[in-house]
Amino acid sequence: MSHSEKLGTWAVIDIETTGVDPSYDQIIDVGFLQFKGLKCINRFSSLVHFDGELSSFIQKLTGIKKEMLLKAPPFKEVEVDLSELEGNFLIAHNSDFEMGFLKKSFDRFNQKSSSESGRETFVDSLYFLAILFPEYSSLKLDFFIREWGIRSEEVHRGFEDALDLLKVILTAAYLTKTDRHFFPFLSMQIQEKKLQDFFLFHFLFLSTSELKACGEEIDFDVEQTASLAREKLSLRRRFLTQKNRESKEVVAKTHLLEFNGESIKKIFNDEAHLKQKFPSYKTRPAQVEMALKVGQSFKNNVHSMIQAPTGTGKTFSYLIPAVLFSLKEGKQVLISTGTKTLQRQAFEKDVPKVLEFLNLSESDLKVALLVGSQNHFCEALFRKDEADQYLDFTSLQNSMIGDHFALNFARLYFEVLFFYNQKSAYNDMLTREDLSFVMKKKIPELALKEKDYRAHFRSCQGHKCPYKNDCSYFEGLKEAKSADIILGNHSLMFNFPRAINRPMHVIVDEAHKIEEEATSQFKLELMEADFLHTLTQLQNMQGVGPLFYLLAKMEKEVGASTPKIKFLREEVLKVFQILSDHYAPLKETLALYFKKSPRYSEQFRNELPFPHKKTHQDTWALKILNHFESIHFVLKTFVQLLEKETMSLDFEEMKSEEMILAQTRFESFYTQLAEQVASLDKLFDEDQNYSRGLTFLESEGFSARSTPIDIGMIVKQELLDPSMSVVYTSATLANENGDTGARGMEWMLGHTYLPPEKRFKQGLFLKSTYDYKNKTKVYLCDDTLPIYQQDFVPSVFGKIKKLIYKLNGRSLLLFSAKSRFEIARELLLKEFDGKIPLFVQGMGQDVVESFKQSSSGILIGMESFGEGIDIPGDKLQFVFIDKIPDLRQDLVINDRRQFFEAQLGNEFTDYYLGHRTRSLHQKLGRLLRTETDYGGVIIVDERIKKWKGNTMEKMMNLMRPYDIHRATLDEAIAGVEEFILKENGA
Repeated sequence: MSHSEKLGTWAVIDIETTGVDPSYDQIIDVGFLQFKGLKCINRFSSLVHFDGELSSFIQKLTGIKKEMLLKAPPFKEVEVDLSELEGNFLIAHNSDFEMGFLKKSFDRFNQKSSSESGRETFVDSLYFLAILFPEYSSLKLDFFIREWGIRSEEVHRGFEDALDLLKVILTAAYLTKTDRHFFPFLSMQIQEKKLQDFFLFHFLFLSTSELKACGEEIDFDVEQTASLAREKLSLRRRFLTQKNRESKEVVAKTHLLEFNGESIKKIFNDEAHLKQKFPSYKTRPAQVEMALKVGQSFKNNVHSMIQAPTGTGKTFSYLIPAVLFSLKEGKQVLISTGTKTLQRQAFEKDVPKVLEFLNLSESDLKVALLVGSQNHFCEALFRKDEADQYLDFTSLQNSMIGDHFALNFARLYFEVLFFYNQKSAYNDMLTREDLSFVMKKKIPELALKEKDYRAHFRSCQGHKCPYKNDCSYFEGLKEAKSADIILGNHSLMFNFPRAINRPMHVIVDEAHKIEEEATSQFKLELMEADFLHTLTQLQNMQGVGPLFYLLAKMEKEVGASTPKIKFLREEVLKVFQILSDHYAPLKETLALYFKKSPRYSEQFRNELPFPHKKTHQDTWALKILNHFESIHFVLKTFVQLLEKETMSLDFEEMKSEEMILAQTRFESFYTQLAEQVASLDKLFDEDQNYSRGLTFLESEGFSARSTPIDIGMIVKQELLDPSMSVVYTSATLANENGDTGARGMEWMLGHTYLPPEKRFKQGLFLKSTYDYKNKTKVYLCDDTLPIYQQDFVPSVFGKIKKLIYKLNGRSLLLFSAKSRFEIARELLLKEFDGKIPLFVQGMGQDVVESFKQSSSGILIGMESFGEGIDIPGDKLQFVFIDKIPDLRQDLVINDRRQFFEAQLGNEFTDYYLGHRTRSLHQKLGRLLRTETDYGGVIIVDERIKKWKGNTMEKMMNLMRPYDIHRATLDEAIAGVEEFILKENGA
């Protein structure tokens, strides 16, 4: 049977609904295209009658109006056409959604039908696209149709989206079919993993002429679209040719730039010359001052803090002295960015501009992009699992093609990922951060194995590993060793590869994020999912099986290792049994313990202090403590046993590939166990610098964590002490001149604990480039309803909508809770749709870019959406914020506040308010992005009426250089309107 015949009768289907809950919401639009083989035999599109309230969001998203649905046929009539799909393969994008809404209908069809065609089978195109394009971070249909030029944006209508999905599938299949490297590999793997019956893979085995013929059925030129898509893939450096493994010629650095203050000044002050390359360049004193301070820090081996307000030109201010220092002194510099996105931006945009700025070629300066060791995948671990058939996945039931779909899909996904890395240059290799979030949700096995296959310095075999030439971790080490500048992020900085030394000179951008990142890196946590995975590995001998193999292979006499292996096997089973006996009652007791708490929540993660015999007398708390103590003792004893039994093995003598893989697998298992023991050790030791807690959420399970309280001391010990010079910089370290709020940052960054000779006497707080006093009008209002009242958003919106009309949009509205955001979204759509363009977070791929390109518009999003948006010019003139940002009140934050107050000073101003105002600064920073920008801000927060003492005065001081005016909401609206219209010249 040909592959076109194997397709049988199938359809591509899409629905639109009133919401996402099948038990409550209803279908309002259905569209499908039905095929027999390659021939289209049916096209269907219909709205569905609905006389309920249709949200403005759905109307905006789909273009479907209420009056259209009133005239549409009832669902019973539409079901008659849907029944034609009985027994078909039904392709949908994220098919769980369609299946949830249509299952009842197909259940009825099946009960009434006498046909032998069988049940329908839903087929999810997400799986297909995830396998074919692992480098794509987004698997949304909207992304593919935009990326490949199929349509300008997703229509969100049943038939049109079904049609576009089919175009994407045909294009994806054509691209893969014509890839002479990838297709032979993938087709072989599909056969090996027994996935040839996954319906969408049949498209890969159609000929190109058959794919084009299918496209012609829908008037679609597959070949032309694939050609355009291939260009996009080439721009993304998709593997299409073999990776060039030839060593690069080292070019001697010949340049005349010096590393000194005069050279730095000359570079920045040569405005006439620089304008030839950068027409908008303008010498900024603050930029020169910062560059000189960075140079002084490196030259004198001291640590420094620099607040560089927006508009300083911060990135060039630290990159240029860093480049000069590295080239002249022959020393590496690490640049640590706040996020991986900023890290990539620095590599692809900022560094090339700096080279042009300094008139250097790429051969003059080697820059390496590096991620932390545990962000890489280890192919050796995967290969060992494959070879020994140790893959032990759960939740294998899948109605699409049988019980083993999840198992085999996960195996195929990793095969494709490692193939991609074999063909890609280092900077394009895929790491753990590239693993699709949505696929980890749909296939839990991927999330499970993501940790299992992570590279780790302990298990890495380095030059002995047979997969070293295609390893992103190993390649990264080679790149970093020979680099002048290493571009990393805060996670890497605290988790630097053990195989190489972290550079002694470090620049930390976005330094205000250090507390959060250091907390994440240095907390010790035992999670239920990890514990369960350990139980599985013990039960199936996954982790210790390779050790048995090594003991047998290295025995000096035949059979000498048998008693030891038998003993270890028995011990493993004992450990498994004891841990299993504790797990079930521990989970049950934890659930009861948390649920009796008066603040228990089913939606959000709950936290309670870890029980201690001296402070907890509750029976359930003591039961929990006893279970954890027993688990700790058993795991620790077992780890000590493994360590003792492996001491006799000479790992240096392991030469064969099989032994190296076995060692890698065992070391990985041992490392996981050791990390769990370390987490439990910290729970029970007497270190007063740790906050110990339990968390619980029904859908995620429990965790036990220990988090450092004095984070500043940890940062000093882990970052400052081993380094010669660390330069911290951010736009928001304290207030304008550093006289308020800086003390909290000095503590978080470890400066508080430095001896005088290792730091400048005080931080450098650069003057603002922008005129905040005269170019902004910021109001704080407290005459609104309490924020948690249902009428809060409508009451505020009823007033500010008049201002938005007066400004013809040009507004950004930020909300701190999803519920308030959704209410505001509805009100905005009802009021402004068709009058002023509205751009909503989550509605479309590039809402910010679309907003920037509009002549006027309204942009609305969640609180975090307001950080990082860059909208220069008059497109944005008004920002609304629904409350002063809060500081989360978890255990470690409360413990830090107490510690700060007891040991360092006024925690309320320097820590608590400092955190909140830095977050507010980040949101206000969206307003002025150039020297000519101007605008107004309204912040509403009824809670400030209860503030006591001089709290408001402290906050106002922390918010400098902004002048914040207290006013009623009406006064604020009038004030913003008057200010902007005056600036506009109206």
